[in-house]
Amino acid sequence: MESKPLGDLPRLELNESTATRIRQFRERQGHPEAWVAVNPGGLQGERLTFTFALVEPGELKPDEILVEGRPDILFVAPRIISRHVVGSQVRSDPTSGALSLETGYNPDDDPLAQAVQQMLDAEINPAVAGHGGYIGLLDIADGVAYVQMGGGCQGCGLAEVTLSQGVRGAIIERFPEIVEVVDTTDHASGSNPYYEPAKK
Repeated sequence: MESKPLGDLPRLELNESTATRIRQFRERQGHPEAWVAVNPGGLQGERLTFTFALVEPGELKPDEILVEGRPDILFVAPRIISRHVVGSQVRSDPTSGALSLETGYNPDDDPLAQAVQQMLDAEINPAVAGHGGYIGLLDIADGVAYVQMGGGCQGCGLAEVTLSQGVRGAIIERFPEIVEVVDTTDHASGSNPYYEPAKK
């Protein structure tokens, strides 16, 4: 991959105390040049959370973007959550140092996203709630709706059945602008995992 001038990278907000925490953590881990990977971590209620991990700098995958926090602190994120990451603010907890992302993207500003989430809340989530779960809309891009499952749905062995037989069909039938529905949930790390992640 050709290196891109840092000035051309999309940015997120990073205050100096958070930048210092990241630099210190990278030094302690022995990876002072590491990128910080941002991924959707799951839903807490209706709020999307994010996970952070150090990764070695290298080639970006086609479905990833590089985002600048500081000239020496770069974040790598899946394209499907890029609207959540770009322009948002990463904060660090004063006590634990744990990172959190306060996203400026609001699906309610998108009439289509708002309509899809309202349908999920009115028609899908009441049934899913009986199993302690929740399905939320993460994003809509290029005709694809990205959903995230939380609570009892995360890690549930029937999650794909629920998505393929119910949610996917309901969304596509109701909204012809949407041609596919993708589950972005990390089911292997759910509270009730029915399977282990594949060994690489």
